[in-house]
Amino acid sequence: MKVDTKTIILDTAERLFADSGFIATSLRDITSKANVNLAAVNYHFGTKEALLAAVMERRFRPINDARLQLLDELEASTNNKTITLEGLLKAFLIPPFHQQREWGEPGKKFLKLAGHIHGENNEEIRLLLLKQFVTVLERFTKAFHHVLPHLEPSEINRRMAFLIGAMAFAMMNAEQITASDSKDSQQPEQLLTSLIKFCVGGMTGSDSAPTSSSAVLNGVHK
Repeated sequence: MKVDTKTIILDTAERLFADSGFIATSLRDITSKANVNLAAVNYHFGTKEALLAAVMERRFRPINDARLQLLDELEASTNNKTITLEGLLKAFLIPPFHQQREWGEPGKKFLKLAGHIHGENNEEIRLLLLKQFVTVLERFTKAFHHVLPHLEPSEINRRMAFLIGAMAFAMMNAEQITASDSKDSQQPEQLLTSLIKFCVGGMTGSDSAPTSSSAVLNGVHK
């Protein structure tokens, strides 16, 4: 089946951004590897930043659509009264893991790219990434507030950041995490199950322990 020019550009940009980083990759690099002219890139995307946004949207949109659909179904089935934390975490975590399986080998490149974006000291690029999650974060933050009323909003936000970090680490390092356990390698769902259990504990943990930065740091250095 013939692949259209737009898809070729997206595939090439994703691969080069992942290997060399966004800043170090030029549009000329992309056009050369994709065997297209600059006019084609300008026609479909306009700028390199817009091309990066399109690369991210192509991967993240089906994940976020699935998350929102699962959340809608969860709220509808419980009348928004008895949603469990585990159910909420499953709605957030299952879609990216299932989508990663469908991506196959190209998905590894995209996860590498996502790691680059987090690591690059460029606020404009980070904002491009965050824009992909505005609606999802708003909906799930509200839901987490509902099921964890004992936590302050600021604490919910911090724990959600830790949740996203744990998810990203697990997805990018799945092979290393399960390499020493033959049972896990035979049951790929076990990694996701373990992550959900870990996040349940992290999200529900008591907020009564010392929380000042000085108390935490003093505890580390004892």
